[in-house]
Amino acid sequence: MLKTILIILIFIVTLTFIFQNQSIFIHSFSINYDLKLFKINDIPINNSILMISSFILGALISLVLIGSNLYKKSIKNNELKKKIIAIENNQSLKGGNG
Repeated sequence: MLKTILIILIFIVTLTFIFQNQSIFIHSFSINYDLKLFKINDIPINNSILMISSFILGALISLVLIGSNLYKKSIKNNELKKKIIAIENNQSLKGGNG
């Protein structure tokens, strides 16, 4: 219940901010980009598109970094589980023979 109220308040504040600052979001920039392979001249792009694309790019980079870290930890966890099983088997064999 508290999370729902908090999300609604954040949504209302965000909408208020967007409506009060519409001119910033609809302002367009001219993009000029020149590489030796290709060239982009005077493409108008809205500020909101730049902000959204930057957010999406940052989110994707974060997901890739977090995913690679989780994958490494998963591999390490599996190796440690195998070591634990091997040690437990050795202990059970020693205990059974002794």
